[in-house]
Amino acid sequence: MRKLYILLFIFFNSLNFAQGLTVQKIDSLKKATTKGDVKNRCNSLLLLSDEYSNTDLNVALRYAKMSLENAKKAKNDTLLAISYNSIANAYQYKSKLDSALIFHQKALHHRKKIKDTIGMADSYNNLGIAYDSMGLFSESLHNYFRALYFYDKKKDLEKLAMTYTNIGIIYKTQKEYQKTFQYYKKANELYKKVKSDFGITVSSGNLGSILIDFGKYEESIKYSQIAKEGYEKMGYDRYVGYPVSNIAVVYDSLHRFEEANKNYIEAIKLHEKYLNSYEVANICNAYAKCLIKQEKFQESILISNKSKEFSKKVNAFFLEVNANQNLATANSKLGNFEEAYKYSNLYTTGIDSLFKTEKTKAIFELETKYNTEKKEKLLIQKEAEAKQRNALLIVLSILVISAILLGYLFYRQQKLKNRQQEQEFQLKSAIAQIETQNKLQDQRLSISRDLHDNIGAQLTFIISSVDNIKYVFDLENTKLDGKLQSISNFTKSTIVELRDTIWAMNNDEISFEDLKMRIFNFIEKAKIATEEIEFKFNIDDNLSQQKFTSVKGMNVYRTIQEAINNSIKYAKATEIRIDVKSIDDKINIIISDNGIGFDENAIVPGNGIQNIRKRIKDIGGTFTLQSELEKGTTISLTVPK
Repeated sequence: MRKLYILLFIFFNSLNFAQGLTVQKIDSLKKATTKGDVKNRCNSLLLLSDEYSNTDLNVALRYAKMSLENAKKAKNDTLLAISYNSIANAYQYKSKLDSALIFHQKALHHRKKIKDTIGMADSYNNLGIAYDSMGLFSESLHNYFRALYFYDKKKDLEKLAMTYTNIGIIYKTQKEYQKTFQYYKKANELYKKVKSDFGITVSSGNLGSILIDFGKYEESIKYSQIAKEGYEKMGYDRYVGYPVSNIAVVYDSLHRFEEANKNYIEAIKLHEKYLNSYEVANICNAYAKCLIKQEKFQESILISNKSKEFSKKVNAFFLEVNANQNLATANSKLGNFEEAYKYSNLYTTGIDSLFKTEKTKAIFELETKYNTEKKEKLLIQKEAEAKQRNALLIVLSILVISAILLGYLFYRQQKLKNRQQEQEFQLKSAIAQIETQNKLQDQRLSISRDLHDNIGAQLTFIISSVDNIKYVFDLENTKLDGKLQSISNFTKSTIVELRDTIWAMNNDEISFEDLKMRIFNFIEKAKIATEEIEFKFNIDDNLSQQKFTSVKGMNVYRTIQEAINNSIKYAKATEIRIDVKSIDDKINIIISDNGIGFDENAIVPGNGIQNIRKRIKDIGGTFTLQSELEKGTTISLTVPK
């Protein structure tokens, strides 16, 4: 079923972590966390974090963070790197991938600082796993191959095998099954060479998974059974669900449904136990399809709804779309056509959303190819006609007057015609391009009018309805009154954002002067809501004629807006500054406040900061954040002109 990565913090830390600790040893470790020097306390906390990572991720994360606090006191880069790595892996197990990336990068920073080659490679491997989980395959492979370089240089066969496994996972995602099998096989052989029980177990599970795609079911069950028994023997129940899933899929494919059902249910329970929401959703989808084959439609509906519930927890939209497809099929079989129609629409809409970019690209490519071929045929036809006319004119000129004089006159006339035809062709091409642009502009205006007239009117109606409710009914329930006010405020905010979007849609380009006025308007509104804050906004005069595309301009505006909102909400500042300067071929935007600030190492950035980071990355810019307790926060953005 799903890919099983090899996470380094369990098996390859620079500390010699014991496995399968007894209750007595755990109690002893807990006592050791309060005794001895800082290094010993860190080691004990990390051992506890590793142990609880198999049973309770929240406890594991708490011990890893306690280790980080001690490592900071000791100012020990080795302990800092290991602590950051343990925190990152705990977040990764909890499917909080953005947080995992941040802490893996912090671990890498400290390993580079002390020139820990193997530690650096470990961090590159873990970054590759996080990026792969996010679907960023290019970034993932980039990190895997960097890890491979260092492992190969150090002749670390066990970790080479580990990296081969993870590269194979990428190829499997791309449906390059033959390459996947080759990498999995190489990994399995290396693990056998170094006699790594855990490596043999993981690689056997991976081989069991890929062999399903080749229809080699008996071999798949053999390798999956080896993996299952290996995990159980070593006490890693967290991973048992993966080979069990493979076994379920094999029995499902062979229509041995009783055995398939049993293994599906076991795999779901195991992943639920260890809070692996993605896998619960993934396997529930497969189980729901299996139940449809058995004509157990009501059971299939229950399992599909469970898949949707867990898909939403980890924002796995693709799995939610698959669940909608299963729900449509099961309801249709039961004769619940209204429900079937609803879920069928949700599935169709989801598929369109997932593949809209690819479909649009394919259409444009086909259209370009068609137009090119059409123009080439037209050109050949015109050339043929021109040659025919030339031949006829030459014959007539010989018969009527002197060949030399008529030939000279014909040459000049034909040259002028060719030039004229070329100019006419260029003019027609230009006219066609203008007509295409006009059509696109008309479509854009039509969409913006629909947004304004329909969605805008509906949002206005919501506000009016909420106000009427508050007016007609004498609300004594302050909680309900507050909730209605919250709905009204949220709707008003949505209307403002809708207007900004329509403004961007109606412009091919946005000048910095337009952007400046939008920001001024936003700040003026902010001043009304927060009178105790002083706003200072400075922009280089030579930027007034600078133009952006509508997408780039809107991203810059939204970024500044988000940064100011964060300062207003959290900073408790009395002054917020926005400084915009032109530096060579780039624009530097600095948003700073004199608020309470925060410790960057003590918090995990929220959605707002992540949104800013993504917006600036999308337009080819850079983003930096600096904050210090009681000294305010500064956000610096650099975007190309």
